[in-house]
Amino acid sequence: MPPPLRQLCQTGLSQLLSPAREVDGHVLTVAPRRREHLFGSIIYCWFVPPVTLNQDLADFVAFRKNHLKGDEKGEAQVFLDRMFKAFGHAGVPEAGAKLEGRLRKIGERGTSFADLIWKPRCIIEMKRAGTDLSLHFRQAFQYWMRAVPNRPRYVVLCNFDEFWIYDFDMQIEAPVDHVKLDNLAQRHEALSFLLPEPEKPVFRNDLVEVTREAAAKVSGVFRSMKDRGIPRLDAQHFVLQSVVAMFAEDIRLLPQKFFTRTVGGAKSGREAYDLLGSLFREMNTPGVTTGGLFRGTPYFNGGLFKTITPIEMTAEELQAMRAAVATDWSGVRPEIFGTLFETSMDQGERHAYGAHFTSQADIAHVVNPCIVEPWTERIEGAKSIAELERIRFDMGSFRVLDPACGSGNFLYVAYREMRRLEAEVLKRIDARRKSIDKAQVAITYVTPDHFLGLDNNRFAVEVAKVTMMMAKKLSAEELDENADSALPLDNLDNVIKWGDALFDPWPKADVIIGNPPYNGRRKMAADLGADYCARLDEKYPNPGVSDFVTYWFPLAHKALPNGGRAGFVATQSIRDNESRRASLDYITEHDGEIFEAVSSKPWSGDAAVTVSIVNWIKGSQNAPAKKTLWLDNGQLRLPVDNIAPTLRPTTDVRKAVPLPQNKKPKLIFQGQTTGSIPAFRLTRTEALDLVTRDPKSKKFIHPVIGGDVLLHSLTPKYLVIDLPHTDALKVKAEAPGALARLRDMVLPERQRAADEEAEANAAILERNSKAKVNWHKQNFLNKWWQHAYRRPDMLASFGSLRRYIATSRVATEKRISVFQFIDIGIRPDDSMTVIALDDDYSLGVVSSGLHRAWLDERCSKLEARPRYTSTTVWDSFPWPVQPAQSAVARVANVMGEITEYRTALLAEGITLGEQYDALRTPGKSQLRNLHHELDLAVIRAYDFNPDEDLLAQLLALNLAAATDPEITTPPGGHGRPGIYTTDYRLTAELF
Repeated sequence: MPPPLRQLCQTGLSQLLSPAREVDGHVLTVAPRRREHLFGSIIYCWFVPPVTLNQDLADFVAFRKNHLKGDEKGEAQVFLDRMFKAFGHAGVPEAGAKLEGRLRKIGERGTSFADLIWKPRCIIEMKRAGTDLSLHFRQAFQYWMRAVPNRPRYVVLCNFDEFWIYDFDMQIEAPVDHVKLDNLAQRHEALSFLLPEPEKPVFRNDLVEVTREAAAKVSGVFRSMKDRGIPRLDAQHFVLQSVVAMFAEDIRLLPQKFFTRTVGGAKSGREAYDLLGSLFREMNTPGVTTGGLFRGTPYFNGGLFKTITPIEMTAEELQAMRAAVATDWSGVRPEIFGTLFETSMDQGERHAYGAHFTSQADIAHVVNPCIVEPWTERIEGAKSIAELERIRFDMGSFRVLDPACGSGNFLYVAYREMRRLEAEVLKRIDARRKSIDKAQVAITYVTPDHFLGLDNNRFAVEVAKVTMMMAKKLSAEELDENADSALPLDNLDNVIKWGDALFDPWPKADVIIGNPPYNGRRKMAADLGADYCARLDEKYPNPGVSDFVTYWFPLAHKALPNGGRAGFVATQSIRDNESRRASLDYITEHDGEIFEAVSSKPWSGDAAVTVSIVNWIKGSQNAPAKKTLWLDNGQLRLPVDNIAPTLRPTTDVRKAVPLPQNKKPKLIFQGQTTGSIPAFRLTRTEALDLVTRDPKSKKFIHPVIGGDVLLHSLTPKYLVIDLPHTDALKVKAEAPGALARLRDMVLPERQRAADEEAEANAAILERNSKAKVNWHKQNFLNKWWQHAYRRPDMLASFGSLRRYIATSRVATEKRISVFQFIDIGIRPDDSMTVIALDDDYSLGVVSSGLHRAWLDERCSKLEARPRYTSTTVWDSFPWPVQPAQSAVARVANVMGEITEYRTALLAEGITLGEQYDALRTPGKSQLRNLHHELDLAVIRAYDFNPDEDLLAQLLALNLAAATDPEITTPPGGHGRPGIYTTDYRLTAELF
């Protein structure tokens, strides 16, 4: 590649727009019509030759080693900027990323700063060289949760020498990849989302895929056994015991690969039968096996191996088990047990019990507010070792219950989070100790037997026990604790129990969490049996529920202690009608308060279900002052004072705040206020007469339009004198005819008003010499030939435009707002609101139902009619954040169709007012259909959830944009492709 072109490739998109650049002594000139061609060539040279990328990344690695020490504070920004250049950008800002991006908890004090935020691609958080990145998982996850709207897909932790890449939508427990700096050139595909034109990254630690493949292998063994007549429970136990053995081998609990060697060395299923039965028995024998084939096997306990029923595998089953042992089970997520459980059940049975599974990201919407945040608040507030020790002691009595625990995923996440919190307490205690021997060995107060479960499926109970047993070992490894402490596995037989939560007593707990089963009322009898439903009706008379899940809410609330918290993932039916009355209404009517909720979102599980996530506290006096309601599928966070049982906001947009990006540069104006309409306004005849007498005045006479004319006339009828001069001599020389008219009609009136003002001011000052008086009328007199408010800033904003957007400043109640393009040669009077934008996309946004809804709630009123006030409506109205190009084009295209349709009717003599008045009564209407399409297109540009309160989502976006400077999309199309689809504008030829 020629050096000039290669260097130009690395300068970034922003510099391609200049018509000429000098590179290595060569002047590269790009004719305006050819820039798009060159842009295409640049894209090609950036992304096709891998040699260039590999070399640039190798140079970046050398730069870090030769010039950077790995200091987080002083070198992080240099490191990031150089890395962006190596990936093909001109630098971080040129790529559109933000250094020191702010992340603020809405409604709370304090701001966090991520080293780099690049929405919607990634967050990068830098740590000093040598830092153990595993210690910063929680920070990474919290940054990701806060970075809404337009949340970045990936989070990268970097310590100058390695990159830990997280995809929290897919997995939370571990990064999807680790990349050493030395291997960056060879492994850049893991960070390919950093390329100027992002590519799908290739990860080597995709534990979801590993888990899925492992589950498929062992589930196939189970199904084969069941199909050939092996009792179902025996087959399930055998496969689960095998899974635990494989998992234990790869996390170094079971020595010498005993299970792998047994399965791999057995010549037949008969031979494996004896050997595996013997191994499982040794795993359930106290002490360490002292001899024989399995010498050194430790005692596992835990209940799973209490009953050993060996099964003679067929040749095919043995072969499938050999394939399973080839998996690295240390990389299998504990949800493997849940996945195994689900795939081992018949489809009908899964549906009957609502047995599906929730992602850890959704679980976090329960565990964080119910468990993590209250403990974190206590830890942050502790001022002494004594307070921290008290927190540890209280952790020792803290209990969590999942009354429909399934395979134990909620309990697993809750346990891991509590262990991390306990480790943080110990870290702070250690930091405060002044003794030399700081590193004292401390036993953990948080143990698996604090995490209680109920489920009515016996095999699910066994799975949940194993999940929690493995959690103990994985937490010990994560926190660098003695791995030997994981054995023997805790016996959780009295902790996670088989039982029916709707009929059996619940154990006492401080927090209740989970994902209770879903099943529609109409299918309950068919799926659960008439007898079971009769028992339900007998115990819970007249439930009137539409979903099985609603039974869990009042039971959980009754089981909570005062101040206890609960959080459930449930179907969105709990928000409405009888289901709401049986669930959320019960909570709020019995001294419960919802403090955080996701109104609705698509479920992360396999079923096509829309869920609501609800967290509440018992005892309203214990509730946080600020509540959080997540909207737009959990992508927008709305701080509220109260969350109603409907989980829908009572939207008070008075909380909205002005947005700096809407105020500067100023784009919205009230039209011109003449101050003496009869003098400045001319009929066509008066204008022709004046120009005949003084041709020089013609250039200062313009067509004028007001709100009434815009709506109820086909074209402007009047003209207006508009003199820009600030000096009386100049205006007399350049427009003597116009000045003579105004001298006769305006000057006497303004002189009289100024004299009266001066007399009144003199009286005020005589009484109080320090009084503040107004010289308003005197200022008008000083330039009596000008409009009272000429709006020169508005006229200046039209400088680069051919048209502007205008609407009547006072709208008609219950009628769609009418915005129209006006030629810049037409002056708007003060009955108009004017927007200095000229693209069809912008016209579409302000013409949408979303903008009108905002106007109705934020405007002032003239009687009952909404008045467009820029300070309350425009200044606070949030525009779509980084809308997709296709969505922008769609808005512009539909608005273009509306413009063309309206223009055709205007040509037929039908005014805009008549066109829109017709929409106030029912009836088929193409204009109505087009506006419906426009609303859908604008909603898509915002990426809002159309099934949620759109006004609330706008408010949430306003508050996010006000508190997070990263959300800085200003009004308008800003040169995006596809924003222009028409060149229409209302024109007037009155001479």
